[in-house]
Amino acid sequence: VVKKVDPKAGTVTLAHDPVKSLNWPAMTMGFMVKDKTLLDKLAVGKKVEFEFVQQGKDYVITAVK
Repeated sequence: VVKKVDPKAGTVTLAHDPVKSLNWPAMTMGFMVKDKTLLDKLAVGKKVEFEFVQQGKDYVITAVK
């Protein structure tokens, strides 16, 4: 679920389900987006599915459905 969108910074805050492959519990955290046009698909309160990759210390969203 989208909690916050910051187009200027190119980030989105999401409340997500557990990510078993990374041993993450369900939590709310910020992600960068690979392409700022992905932010057009995001609105506060909207439930989305997303894909992300790790780049250095950051987690970057590469796709939103």
